[in-house]
Amino acid sequence: MLLRRRILSLSASLRNCNTGIGDPALSSPSHFSSYANAPVAAGDILIREVKDWFKRDVQQSHQLIDRISDILRAPPSDGDDRSFYHQLSGLRLRLTERFVLDVLDHTRHDILPCLKFFDWAARQPSFHHTRATFHAIFKILRSAKHFNLMIDFLDRNGGFEGYRHSLRLGDALVVGYAVAGRTDIALQHFGHMRFRGLDLDTFGYHVLLNALVEEKCFDTVDVISEQISARGFLCAVTHSILVKKLCKQGQLDKAEDYLRSLLFNNPAGCGAGLGILVDALCTQKKFQEATKLLDDIKAVGTVPMDRAYNIWVRSLIKAGFLNNIAGFLQQISPLEGCEIEVFRYNSLISKLLKENNLGSVYDILTEMMVRGVLPNKKTMNAALCFFCKAGFVDEALELYRSRSEIGFAPTAVSYSYLIRTLCSDSRLEQAYDVFKGATERGYCLGAKTFCILTNALCWKGKSDMAKELVIVSAERGLLPKPLGGCKIIPALCDAGKVEDALLINELFNKIGVATTFRMFISLIYGAIRLMRGDKASRLIIRMQEKGYTPTHTLYRNVIRCVCAMESDDNNDFAILLKFQLSRWEHRVGTYNLFIEGAGFAGKPKLARLVYDMIERAGLRPTLDSNILMLQSYLKNEKIADALRFFHDLREKGEVKRRLYHVMVVGLCRANRLEEAMHFLEEMKGEGRQPSIECYEVVIQKLCNREKYEEAVGLVNEFRKSGRRITSFIGNVLLYNAIKSKGVYEAWTRMRDVEEKIPEMKSLGELIGVFSGRIEMVGELKRLDEVIEKCYPLDMYTYNMLLKRVVMNQAEDAFELVERICGRGYKPNERTHMILDRARRILEGLNYRSNPTVLS
Repeated sequence: MLLRRRILSLSASLRNCNTGIGDPALSSPSHFSSYANAPVAAGDILIREVKDWFKRDVQQSHQLIDRISDILRAPPSDGDDRSFYHQLSGLRLRLTERFVLDVLDHTRHDILPCLKFFDWAARQPSFHHTRATFHAIFKILRSAKHFNLMIDFLDRNGGFEGYRHSLRLGDALVVGYAVAGRTDIALQHFGHMRFRGLDLDTFGYHVLLNALVEEKCFDTVDVISEQISARGFLCAVTHSILVKKLCKQGQLDKAEDYLRSLLFNNPAGCGAGLGILVDALCTQKKFQEATKLLDDIKAVGTVPMDRAYNIWVRSLIKAGFLNNIAGFLQQISPLEGCEIEVFRYNSLISKLLKENNLGSVYDILTEMMVRGVLPNKKTMNAALCFFCKAGFVDEALELYRSRSEIGFAPTAVSYSYLIRTLCSDSRLEQAYDVFKGATERGYCLGAKTFCILTNALCWKGKSDMAKELVIVSAERGLLPKPLGGCKIIPALCDAGKVEDALLINELFNKIGVATTFRMFISLIYGAIRLMRGDKASRLIIRMQEKGYTPTHTLYRNVIRCVCAMESDDNNDFAILLKFQLSRWEHRVGTYNLFIEGAGFAGKPKLARLVYDMIERAGLRPTLDSNILMLQSYLKNEKIADALRFFHDLREKGEVKRRLYHVMVVGLCRANRLEEAMHFLEEMKGEGRQPSIECYEVVIQKLCNREKYEEAVGLVNEFRKSGRRITSFIGNVLLYNAIKSKGVYEAWTRMRDVEEKIPEMKSLGELIGVFSGRIEMVGELKRLDEVIEKCYPLDMYTYNMLLKRVVMNQAEDAFELVERICGRGYKPNERTHMILDRARRILEGLNYRSNPTVLS
C-alpha cells in the first residue's frame, strides 16, 4: 500500500506538470517539452522507484544468462570458432533441464548462438539432453523456418552421436519429425517402434497429436487420440489439442460445446482449451462471443482463466480496442486473481510508444508496479524509451548506467532512442560513449542513428570522434550500408582533413557503402584544395562509373588541377582525357572541355596540344573550339600567339562575330587597348555589330586612360544603334565624373544627340551633377529617380550616389540607406564603408547619428 500511495502521489505530481498527458490529442511531439519542465525531484523519485522495481525481482541467473548470451554472440577471438567452448566452461555452470531451457528461450531469436549452446551443453559430462530440451530446440528451428537443418539433423542417425541423453532414439525421431512438420516420416518411425514392441510416452504422443492437427491430418488425429485415451494419457493437453482441431475445422460451436462439457468433470482441461477457442473467436472478429464465453466460464469459479484472459487481451490490443489506457485498465481491473502476463503489458506499451501517447505509457508502467507484475527485458527497454521520449534525459541515462545492477540488457532500439535523445540535448560525449557500448555488445544501430550521431559530432567540430566511430563500427562489421545521410566526409573536407575523408571513403568502398553525389563533390574539391590532381582525376572517373554526371564547372576545376600539378606531359591528364573520350558521344565537346581546363590552368601549350588532337582524330574544330583556344592565349597574355591564331582562322574563312568579341574583350583585359580598338573598328568595317560587352569594356578602358572624348563618342555610337544605356556604362560614366570634370566637358560637345534622345540629356545632367558642374535641383538623396530614367539601377549605382550624398550632406546618407533597403536592395560591404565615413564626418561636426536608422 505504501508503494501504491507513493506512485499515485508521483503520478499526480507529473500530471500537474502536464495536464494534457492523458489526452491523445495532446500526446504529440510538440508537447514533450512539458515533461522536461517537471520538477527535478519528481524525476528523481520516478527513476528511483523504477530501479527498485527492476531490482526487486532480478535473480542471479538472469545476469548469468545475459553473460552466456554475450559469449555466444561475440565474434571468434584469434580466428578460433570454438573459443566460446572454453569461455563457457570457465563459468563452471551447473546445468539443469530448466536452466538449459531458459538459455535456449533467451537466445531463441538468434539461431547460431542457440545451436552453439545446445551443442556445448550436450558435451558436458554433468548433463544429458532431455526430451524437453530436444523439443525446445526443434521448436526454435521450426519457428525460424530452418526446416532443412532440422531434417538434415534427423535424417542422420549420427546426428545424435555425441549427445548423451535420456531420450530414446525412436522417441527423438518421432518428436523431431513431428515438430518439423514431416508427420508422414514421424508416423513411419512410430510404426517401426510399435513393430518392435516399443511405444511413445505421454509427451511423445501429445507432440505427435499436435503436429497432426497443425498439418490438418484430422482422420489420423482421431486414431492417435483413441490411442492416447486407451493408454490413460488423456489430460488437459489432450483436450486443448482436440479443441484446436475443431477450431481448425471451423467448428467453433462444437469446440464450445466440447469445452462446456468439461466444466465440472475436468475444469483444468477446460482452461487449457479455453485460450485456443478465444483466440479462434477473436481471429474471426467475434469479440462479443469471446467475452461472453469468458464471463460464463469465469462464473463457474473452478476453471483457470489466466491463459485465456491473456489471449483475449492480446487480441483486443491487436484489434485496437485497448489503445485507450482507461479502457485497458477498466477491462483488466475486475480480473481479481488473474495475472495478466507481462508481455501483454509490453505489447500495449509498444503500441502506445509508437503513437507517442506518453501519459498512457506512464499509467501502464505504474499499474504494473502496483500490481506487482514482474518486469522483463522488454519492460525495461520500454521504460528507457519512455524516459527518452518524455524528455527525462538524465533519468534515461541513469537507467542505462544501472544496467548491470538491475539486470538490464538494452536492445538496439533502446540504444538508438538514448543516443538520439542525448544528441538532441547536445550531450554528444555521452551519446558517443553509449554508441561505443552498443558496438562492444555487437549491436548495429541502423543508418539513421549512426548518421544522427556522426553528423552531430561533425557539426560541433568533433570530426575526429565521428571518424573513430566509423572505423570502430567497420572493424566490428557493424557499419550500416545505406549511409546517404552521413555527412562525415563533407565535414572532414570542410575542416581541411581531406586525407581522413579519403580514408573513410576507401573504408566505405571496402564494405559496400555507396558514395553519394555530395560525398564525391566534397572529396573532389578537397583534393583540388590540396592540389592533388591525381586524386581528383581518379575520383571524378569513379564518380562517373557510379552513374553520376559531374557539372561543367567540376570538370573544368578538375582538369585545371590536373594541369597545374605537373608538366605539360602529365600522365593523369592523358588518362582523364582518354576516359572522357570513351564516355562522351560528342567527342569534339570533350576536347573543348580539356582546352578550356588547360587554359584556366595557365597551360596554353597544353590547350593547343589538345586542339591539334581534334584534327588528328579526323574531326573538325567547332566555333566553340576556336573561341576556347583563343581565350586560352588571351587569358595567359600570349598576345602574339592569339594574333597568329586569329590570322590563321581568318585565312581559313572561319572568323565569326563571336571571335571578334573574344579578341576585343580579351585584349582589353590584357590592357592592349590599341589592338582592341583596331579589332573593334575592323569588326564594324566588316558589317558585324559589336556586342554590348565589347562596348562596355572598351568604354571602361578609355575612361581609365582619361580618353573621355573617345569614350563619349562610343557611348553616342552605342545609343544611336538603338540600344539603351546599360547599368555598367552608366556607372562607369558617373564614377569617372566624380573623379574628373573631363567627362562632362566631353559630354557637352554631344548637343545633337541630346536633342534627339531625351534620356541622354538627363544622363548629361547627371554627369554634370556628379562632377560638380551643375547644381542639383531638389534633394540629392532622391537622385535615384532621375538615374532610373536613364539606365537600370543596381547596388553599385546606389553606392556611388551614397558617396556623392556623403560629400554634400552626410546626415542624409542614413536616410538614403533606409530608402535603398525599402526598394529591395541589399547593402554590401562597400555600402558600410561609405556609412562609416559619414559617421566620422558627423562626429567631427559634433552630430549624433540616428541608431535606429543605422541598424
